Amino acid sequence: MNDQDDALNIIWVADNDSLATWCDYWAQLPVIAVDTEFIRRTTYFPITGLIQISEGDKAVLIDPLSIDEWEPLRTLMVNPSVMKVFHACSEDLDVFDRLLGVLPIPFYDTQIGEAYASAQWSLSYVKLIHEYLQIEVAKDETRSDWVQRPLTDAQKRYAALDVVYLAKMYPMQIARLEEKNMLEWVLEDCESLKWQYQMNSDPEQNWAGIKTAWRLSPAGLTLLRLLFIWRDEQARKEDVPKGQILKDRTLWSLANTLPTHHKAVSEAEELTGRQHRLYGEVILQNVALVNELSADEYQLPLDVPLPSQAGDLTKSIKSFVREQSETLKIAPEAMMKRKLLDPLVRHLFDGSPVDWQNPAIKGWRRDVIVDPILNTFKK
Repeated sequence: MNDQDDALNIIWVADNDSLATWCDYWAQLPVIAVDTEFIRRTTYFPITGLIQISEGDKAVLIDPLSIDEWEPLRTLMVNPSVMKVFHACSEDLDVFDRLLGVLPIPFYDTQIGEAYASAQWSLSYVKLIHEYLQIEVAKDETRSDWVQRPLTDAQKRYAALDVVYLAKMYPMQIARLEEKNMLEWVLEDCESLKWQYQMNSDPEQNWAGIKTAWRLSPAGLTLLRLLFIWRDEQARKEDVPKGQILKDRTLWSLANTLPTHHKAVSEAEELTGRQHRLYGEVILQNVALVNELSADEYQLPLDVPLPSQAGDLTKSIKSFVREQSETLKIAPEAMMKRKLLDPLVRHLFDGSPVDWQNPAIKGWRRDVIVDPILNTFKK
């Protein structure tokens, strides 16, 4: 079924054949703007309510509740000849990963682009469109229920404008970046964003990010890792938020006390009676597993926070980053994020190794800011 909005040329696609036809059309284009609408209030996975695609003229709204053959869209999303343009796309990546099992390639994020084009960090879509098109975008449908049917005309119009305007402003932003010779920098950061998404999605890679995990003993860290990975698997299985299984604070408390009986489990911080009934036995099984290990099988201790003496070094490097970003006229947060700054400070302060496999410190950033920091502040 195709519903036309004369002013906007909105096209509603709700069957497999129509989607395949449109994907064939988009595959011939160099650029498409893409957005998604979803809800994620009580689930682990996003529930996709709508996918919007535009080349700047027609706004095609794809109904994921009516379509069950996704291969044409999957093929389009990994077509190397078609650039997919998003704005603030981290959650959109999650939608496509869940729905299609792929991440879009190549893709471009206009929010990242604007940090280089105008030195404005984390600029909203509303401000971005006003910046380039001098159009005021209403965001009155932001909190809509996107899985209700039928969608209202207001919802359809809101969703359509998101991609039509995005497609129109994209070449204007690209022109600014090319004038500054920074387009390749933005594309590198988009690729790094995909890497960061994959890291964040892998519990094996981010369990140590639990707040104050560094305070735990090697045995406690081993339990924390086991429970963190189990929690992610359980949340996926039940399709509920991870905190509904166990909160981070509860994981830390269990890892700190290593309880060996149910009464001790019940005393863990922020553990509910329901959680104890459902998961208490699993917790004890994991504690028993840790207790069977020898000390050389435990997780290695985590780095402790840097001492206060490192504060002056951190401030000096931040000031250096600000000066360089002002010279280049890009947002300082784009040049050096906190997650990258801390390892560099640690390396300079106590000789800790730098993870050169992290794509966020390769490429342009390595030459323009990382190496200059290391050379300027080395002892």
